[in-house]
Amino acid sequence: MGNSLTIISRKEKEELYKNLEGKWLIELDGNKIKNEDDFVVAIMNEIDIVYDYKNLYGYDWYSFRDAAMESKILAKKMFGSKKTDVIMIYDNPRLDMYEIDRGSTYQYLISLLQWWETSLDTRVYFVIDNLVDNLENKIIIEDMLEKEKIIKAEKGKIIFEMDMKGVQLAEKFINQIDENLDFTEENNYVLIFTNSYSFVQGIHYQECSLMLIKLIEDILLKIRKEIKIYLLF
Repeated sequence: MGNSLTIISRKEKEELYKNLEGKWLIELDGNKIKNEDDFVVAIMNEIDIVYDYKNLYGYDWYSFRDAAMESKILAKKMFGSKKTDVIMIYDNPRLDMYEIDRGSTYQYLISLLQWWETSLDTRVYFVIDNLVDNLENKIIIEDMLEKEKIIKAEKGKIIFEMDMKGVQLAEKFINQIDENLDFTEENNYVLIFTNSYSFVQGIHYQECSLMLIKLIEDILLKIRKEIKIYLLF
Protein backbone atom coordinates (compact mmCIF):
# COMPACT_ATOMS: atom_id res chain seq x y z
CA MET A 1 0.00 0.00 0.00
CA GLY A 2 1.20 3.50 -0.80
CA ASN A 3 1.77 6.38 1.58
CA SER A 4 -1.38 7.25 3.49
CA LEU A 5 -3.27 9.61 5.79
CA THR A 6 -5.51 7.83 8.31
CA ILE A 7 -8.10 9.00 10.83
CA ILE A 8 -7.63 7.29 14.21
CA SER A 9 -8.85 7.53 17.79
CA ARG A 10 -6.72 8.36 20.82
CA LYS A 11 -6.79 4.69 21.83
CA GLU A 12 -5.38 3.72 18.43
CA LYS A 13 -2.67 6.34 18.86
CA GLU A 14 -1.54 4.60 22.05
CA GLU A 15 -1.14 1.38 20.05
CA LEU A 16 1.11 3.17 17.53
CA TYR A 17 3.60 4.05 20.25
CA LYS A 18 4.11 0.36 21.04
CA ASN A 19 5.87 -0.31 17.74
CA LEU A 20 8.16 2.57 16.83
CA GLU A 21 11.54 0.83 16.85
CA GLY A 22 13.52 1.75 13.75
CA LYS A 23 10.95 4.31 12.62
CA TRP A 24 11.13 8.07 12.31
CA LEU A 25 8.43 9.59 14.51
CA ILE A 26 7.22 13.10 13.67
CA GLU A 27 4.71 14.64 16.10
CA LEU A 28 2.56 17.70 15.40
CA ASP A 29 0.57 19.15 18.31
CA GLY A 30 -2.72 20.59 17.07
CA ASN A 31 -3.09 22.58 20.30
CA LYS A 32 -0.12 24.70 19.22
CA ILE A 33 -1.25 25.10 15.59
CA LYS A 34 -3.77 27.92 15.25
CA ASN A 35 -3.22 28.81 11.58
CA GLU A 36 -1.31 27.85 8.44
CA ASP A 37 1.81 29.74 9.55
CA ASP A 38 1.99 27.75 12.79
CA PHE A 39 1.65 24.54 10.80
CA VAL A 40 4.47 25.45 8.39
CA VAL A 41 6.81 26.22 11.29
CA ALA A 42 5.90 22.94 13.03
CA ILE A 43 6.40 20.70 10.01
CA MET A 44 9.48 22.50 8.70
CA ASN A 45 11.20 22.14 12.06
CA GLU A 46 10.72 18.37 11.67
CA ILE A 47 11.58 17.68 8.02
CA ASP A 48 14.02 20.46 7.04
CA ILE A 49 17.21 18.74 8.13
CA VAL A 50 19.24 18.49 4.91
CA TYR A 51 19.97 22.03 3.68
CA ASP A 52 18.18 24.17 6.32
CA TYR A 53 15.88 25.90 3.85
CA LYS A 54 13.90 27.56 6.64
CA ASN A 55 16.87 29.70 7.64
CA LEU A 56 17.87 30.36 4.05
CA TYR A 57 14.44 31.34 2.73
CA GLY A 58 12.01 31.42 5.67
CA TYR A 59 8.96 29.38 6.51
CA ASP A 60 6.62 29.13 3.54
CA TRP A 61 5.22 26.73 0.92
CA TYR A 62 8.28 27.05 -1.31
CA SER A 63 10.86 26.30 1.36
CA PHE A 64 8.65 23.42 2.56
CA ARG A 65 8.51 22.04 -0.99
CA ASP A 66 12.27 22.35 -1.43
CA ALA A 67 12.93 20.60 1.88
CA ALA A 68 10.44 17.83 1.13
CA MET A 69 11.85 17.22 -2.34
CA GLU A 70 15.18 16.24 -0.79
CA SER A 71 13.55 12.96 0.19
CA LYS A 72 16.23 10.62 -1.17
CA ILE A 73 19.01 12.49 0.63
CA LEU A 74 16.82 12.70 3.71
CA ALA A 75 16.19 8.96 3.67
CA LYS A 76 19.90 8.22 3.38
CA LYS A 77 20.77 10.70 6.13
CA MET A 78 18.16 9.32 8.53
CA PHE A 79 18.36 5.62 7.77
CA GLY A 80 21.37 4.84 5.57
CA SER A 81 20.58 1.71 3.57
CA LYS A 82 17.89 0.40 5.95
CA LYS A 83 14.18 0.32 5.18
CA THR A 84 12.64 3.70 5.82
CA ASP A 85 9.38 4.13 7.76
CA VAL A 86 7.99 7.50 8.78
CA ILE A 87 5.15 7.83 11.29
CA MET A 88 3.67 11.33 11.51
CA ILE A 89 1.11 11.90 14.26
CA TYR A 90 -1.00 15.05 13.96
CA ASP A 91 -2.59 15.12 17.39
CA ASN A 92 -5.97 16.84 17.70
CA PRO A 93 -5.89 18.87 14.44
CA ARG A 94 -7.70 22.18 14.88
CA LEU A 95 -10.98 21.99 12.96
CA ASP A 96 -11.90 25.49 14.14
CA MET A 97 -9.10 27.13 12.14
CA TYR A 98 -10.05 29.43 9.29
CA GLU A 99 -11.23 27.30 6.36
CA ILE A 100 -8.38 28.11 3.96
CA ASP A 101 -5.81 27.57 6.72
CA ARG A 102 -7.22 24.09 7.40
CA GLY A 103 -7.32 23.23 3.72
CA SER A 104 -3.77 24.46 3.22
CA THR A 105 -2.45 22.22 6.01
CA TYR A 106 -4.12 19.27 4.30
CA GLN A 107 -2.46 20.26 1.02
CA TYR A 108 0.94 20.26 2.72
CA LEU A 109 0.38 16.76 4.04
CA ILE A 110 -1.00 15.26 0.84
CA SER A 111 1.87 16.86 -1.10
CA LEU A 112 4.38 15.39 1.34
CA LEU A 113 2.88 11.92 0.96
CA GLN A 114 3.09 12.15 -2.81
CA TRP A 115 6.63 13.58 -2.93
CA TRP A 116 7.91 10.96 -0.48
CA GLU A 117 6.14 8.03 -2.17
CA THR A 118 9.25 6.62 -3.84
CA SER A 119 11.75 7.30 -1.04
CA LEU A 120 10.04 7.24 2.36
CA ASP A 121 7.28 4.88 3.50
CA THR A 122 5.10 7.45 5.23
CA ARG A 123 1.97 7.13 7.36
CA VAL A 124 0.24 10.27 8.58
CA TYR A 125 -2.30 9.83 11.39
CA PHE A 126 -4.95 12.36 12.41
CA VAL A 127 -5.76 11.69 16.07
CA ILE A 128 -9.35 12.76 16.82
CA ASP A 129 -10.27 13.02 20.52
CA ASN A 130 -14.01 12.33 20.25
CA LEU A 131 -13.72 9.52 17.70
CA VAL A 132 -15.52 6.42 18.93
CA ASP A 133 -15.67 4.16 15.88
CA ASN A 134 -12.31 2.67 14.91
CA LEU A 135 -12.96 2.88 11.17
CA GLU A 136 -9.44 3.93 10.14
CA ASN A 137 -10.80 5.85 7.16
CA LYS A 138 -7.90 6.89 4.98
CA ILE A 139 -6.45 8.57 1.92
CA ILE A 140 -3.93 6.42 0.04
CA ILE A 141 -1.41 7.72 -2.49
CA GLU A 142 -0.80 5.33 -5.37
CA ASP A 143 0.53 5.19 -8.91
CA MET A 144 -1.93 5.29 -11.82
CA LEU A 145 -0.67 1.85 -12.89
CA GLU A 146 -2.18 0.36 -9.72
CA LYS A 147 -5.77 1.29 -10.63
CA GLU A 148 -6.97 -2.09 -11.91
CA LYS A 149 -5.27 -3.87 -9.02
CA ILE A 150 -7.06 -1.57 -6.56
CA ILE A 151 -10.46 -2.14 -8.18
CA LYS A 152 -9.92 -5.90 -8.02
CA ALA A 153 -8.79 -5.77 -4.38
CA GLU A 154 -11.78 -3.61 -3.37
CA LYS A 155 -14.36 -5.83 -5.11
CA GLY A 156 -17.72 -5.87 -3.33
CA LYS A 157 -17.47 -2.29 -2.11
CA ILE A 158 -19.18 0.74 -3.64
CA ILE A 159 -16.59 2.27 -5.96
CA PHE A 160 -16.75 5.87 -7.19
CA GLU A 161 -14.22 6.98 -9.77
CA MET A 162 -13.43 10.51 -10.97
CA ASP A 163 -10.79 11.74 -13.41
CA MET A 164 -9.20 14.91 -12.03
CA LYS A 165 -7.64 15.94 -15.34
CA GLY A 166 -8.90 19.42 -16.16
CA VAL A 167 -10.79 19.85 -12.86
CA GLN A 168 -9.90 23.35 -11.68
CA LEU A 169 -12.81 24.35 -9.44
CA ALA A 170 -13.78 22.91 -6.08
CA GLU A 171 -17.46 23.46 -6.85
CA LYS A 172 -17.34 21.04 -9.79
CA PHE A 173 -15.41 18.51 -7.73
CA ILE A 174 -17.82 18.68 -4.79
CA ASN A 175 -20.92 18.56 -7.01
CA GLN A 176 -19.64 15.43 -8.75
CA ILE A 177 -19.28 13.66 -5.42
CA ASP A 178 -22.61 14.86 -4.02
CA GLU A 179 -24.50 13.94 -7.18
CA ASN A 180 -23.13 10.40 -7.27
CA LEU A 181 -22.74 9.43 -3.60
CA ASP A 182 -25.15 9.76 -0.72
CA PHE A 183 -23.39 7.24 1.56
CA THR A 184 -26.66 5.52 2.50
CA GLU A 185 -25.70 2.04 1.31
CA GLU A 186 -24.61 -0.55 3.85
CA ASN A 187 -21.43 -1.41 1.92
CA ASN A 188 -18.07 0.19 2.48
CA TYR A 189 -16.98 2.89 0.04
CA VAL A 190 -13.93 3.34 -2.16
CA LEU A 191 -13.30 6.66 -3.94
CA ILE A 192 -10.69 6.69 -6.71
CA PHE A 193 -9.38 9.96 -8.15
CA THR A 194 -7.13 9.53 -11.19
CA ASN A 195 -4.69 12.19 -12.46
CA SER A 196 -4.52 13.64 -8.96
CA TYR A 197 -1.64 16.05 -9.49
CA SER A 198 -4.14 18.87 -8.91
CA PHE A 199 -4.17 17.99 -5.21
CA VAL A 200 -0.52 18.98 -5.05
CA GLN A 201 0.18 22.00 -7.25
CA GLY A 202 -1.94 21.86 -10.38
CA ILE A 203 -4.69 24.29 -9.34
CA HIS A 204 -5.14 27.42 -7.24
CA TYR A 205 -4.44 26.67 -3.59
CA GLN A 206 -7.86 27.89 -2.43
CA GLU A 207 -9.63 25.47 -4.77
CA CYS A 208 -7.34 22.65 -3.65
CA SER A 209 -8.02 23.53 -0.01
CA LEU A 210 -11.79 23.26 -0.47
CA MET A 211 -11.44 19.92 -2.27
CA LEU A 212 -9.34 18.44 0.51
CA ILE A 213 -11.70 19.76 3.18
CA LYS A 214 -14.48 17.90 1.36
CA LEU A 215 -12.51 14.65 1.37
CA ILE A 216 -11.05 14.81 4.87
CA GLU A 217 -13.65 16.63 6.95
CA ASP A 218 -16.94 15.96 5.17
CA ILE A 219 -16.23 12.36 4.19
CA LEU A 220 -13.48 10.72 6.25
CA LEU A 221 -14.43 12.42 9.52
CA LYS A 222 -18.21 12.69 9.25
CA ILE A 223 -19.40 9.61 7.36
CA ARG A 224 -19.62 6.74 9.83
CA LYS A 225 -18.69 4.04 7.35
CA GLU A 226 -15.41 2.49 6.30
CA ILE A 227 -14.04 4.65 3.49
CA LYS A 228 -10.84 4.49 1.46
CA ILE A 229 -9.88 7.33 -0.87
CA TYR A 230 -7.21 6.64 -3.47
CA LEU A 231 -5.38 9.53 -5.08
CA LEU A 232 -3.65 8.14 -8.17
CA PHE A 233 -0.72 10.10 -9.59
